[in-house]
Amino acid sequence: MNESPDVNTKTALLLAAMEVFADKGFDSATVRDICGLAKANVAAVNYHYGSKDGLYAAVLEAIFPMGEEWISSDDPNLPPEERLYRFIKGLVEEIYTQSTGQIAQKWAIFLREMAKPSHNLDILIRHQVQPRANELRDILQKILGPDVPDHTLAYCSSNIWALTLDHLLTQPILDRLTPQRPNVDMDVDEFVDHVVRFALGGVNAVKSRV
Repeated sequence: MNESPDVNTKTALLLAAMEVFADKGFDSATVRDICGLAKANVAAVNYHYGSKDGLYAAVLEAIFPMGEEWISSDDPNLPPEERLYRFIKGLVEEIYTQSTGQIAQKWAIFLREMAKPSHNLDILIRHQVQPRANELRDILQKILGPDVPDHTLAYCSSNIWALTLDHLLTQPILDRLTPQRPNVDMDVDEFVDHVVRFALGGVNAVKSRV
């Protein structure tokens, strides 16, 4: 059975909103922009989502998986060093080798939220960042030992996030430096190996002083 026009319009609005919010950010995107792309009446956003803010919340819910549904490839029975490698490789591949369609829009919205957080940032943190942060913290605690101070875990986690996300945040600058830095997607495996070696070197140096 064919979907009703209301269902089709609601879906069209959601897909259009993903594109517009990724391109312009929440503040600069307008309901008229979204409805124009979705070929919908400007009243449709209020009808289906209550407001522009409600539509943005729906976009975040759609492109950032729910925390309780987030499926990790982590195997806690593996050595923590191997778990760290898998963690970094999975994140790098998602960001730098699958950046098409909705995945590209997801990370564009992520960057815009980092630059200018909206009050919906809690959705992004809860559904996307917190589960991964918990996993990375567990991996590092296994490497550093059960008595590692919380602030040391926090610093190490932040350093690894920075290594992994740096190209996502700074690639336009890196493209303009001399000599030009390579794009991560040109050799993902080499980038992953480097980040893991660099991270483990730092973590083990910290461990020797804990």
